[in-house]
Amino acid sequence: MNKMIKILLSVMTFFIYLLIIPLIGYSEKSKAKPMVAQEIEIKVIEKNNCELVDEIPISSNFEIDIATEEMNQKMIEIENITDKGEWFITYKNIIDEYSHIIDPPETIYDHFTEEELELLFRVVQAEVGDEYSFEQKVNVVNVIYNRLDHECFPNKLSEILIPGQFETMSNERYKNVDVSDKTILACEYAYLFDDTTQGSLFFDSNKKLKYEPVFEDGAHNFYTLKTK
Repeated sequence: MNKMIKILLSVMTFFIYLLIIPLIGYSEKSKAKPMVAQEIEIKVIEKNNCELVDEIPISSNFEIDIATEEMNQKMIEIENITDKGEWFITYKNIIDEYSHIIDPPETIYDHFTEEELELLFRVVQAEVGDEYSFEQKVNVVNVIYNRLDHECFPNKLSEILIPGQFETMSNERYKNVDVSDKTILACEYAYLFDDTTQGSLFFDSNKKLKYEPVFEDGAHNFYTLKTK
């Protein structure tokens, strides 16, 4: 390699170093992932009997960093939405918009079968209809999910949503309901976010259950197992 090539390589290394320094400073102030300077592969090629230095971009995270910053800002802005159902719809739209740069969280559609979800939606719709709030629906769904994680109950929806455990299963009312979007949203929300029932495993609307009371939400009374 002649002297001219060596000089060109030295100059290019210097300018790449100058580019990296401000990018590092910017990324430290950003809420997004640290910005990574574009990597450059330098190749010496022969063309018309002359050696030329060729710069080939290997990878770049600039667009990803910008998109991540935009997504973070939108997530901050929706904190002002007080209606939990409306907030969740907006949250889902943001996740969908930026699904090309993030790994979306696992949802009920990843975890349960279509048959299980159909049964879940119908039971929830029958137990807590659309005259109730989104939050009240979420509470009922959380009781079902809590049972899945509890040692005293089976870990399959098809073995939890059975006659004798839910009144609407016993009287088969779940078969005659029209599942609403609000019910489906409540099932999605309860799976993604923290339990809203303090670990409740039972609910009723007439205070007849003999379990340990936990709280009331205006639609149902919630209970857990009594401690020994």
